[in-house]
Amino acid sequence: MALTQIVGSISSYSSLAIPILFFFYRPQRLGRESGLIFVYAIFSFTNDRLHEFFDSAGIYYTLSFIFANLEYLLFAALLYLLLQKRRNKRWVLGGSLFFISISVFTLLQYGVSNFGSIRGIEVILLISYIMFFFLEWITADIFEPIDQKAEFWMITGCLVYLAGNFFFFITIHNQEMQSLLIHYLVNLLRNAFFITAILQGLASKGQAHADEAMSR
Repeated sequence: MALTQIVGSISSYSSLAIPILFFFYRPQRLGRESGLIFVYAIFSFTNDRLHEFFDSAGIYYTLSFIFANLEYLLFAALLYLLLQKRRNKRWVLGGSLFFISISVFTLLQYGVSNFGSIRGIEVILLISYIMFFFLEWITADIFEPIDQKAEFWMITGCLVYLAGNFFFFITIHNQEMQSLLIHYLVNLLRNAFFITAILQGLASKGQAHADEAMSR
C-alpha cells in the first residue's frame, strides 16, 4: 500500500518536469507537437490533484470521463500533426468523429460512470494512428535515424502508456492494488519518454543552429 502510494506520487509529480523544461528553455525553440505534450502534462497533473481533492464517486466519474475525452483529443491532435500522408490524416479525422459520437452516446445513455468503455475505444483508435506513424517511417523514401527525432520519443511514450494501461482502463471499476502499481509505473515511463522527447528536440534545434552558423 505504502509503495503504491509512493510510486503514484512520483509518477504524478514527474509530469511537472515537462513544464519546468518549457519554462527553463525558450518554448519557441520547440514545435507545436511539444506544445501539446506540455498541455497534456499540465492537464494530467491537474487531474490527479482534483481526484485527490474530490473523493466522491460522482465527481470522480465526471473527472475521469472528461480526462478520457481531452486526453484522446490531445493525442489525436499530436498524431494528426505528425502524420504525413493524407489518407492517414483522414483516418484520424474519421476515428475522432467516431470517438466523439460514441462518447456523446455513452454520456446520454449511460452517464459518466461508464467512462471505462470510452477509454478502451480511445486506446484502440490511438494505437491504430500510432501504427500509421511507424509505417510511414518504415516506408519513407529517405531513411533517417528515428531515435534522434523528438517525435519518436513522443509517440513511443504514448504507445507505452496506452498499451500498458489498456486492461487497467477497461477494468477500472474492479481494480486490485497490484494493477494500480503497474498503472503508476507505466505513467512514470510515459513521462520519461516525454521528457526525453523535449530534450531531444532541444538538442536537435541546437545542432541545427550550430550547423547553420558553420555554413555561413
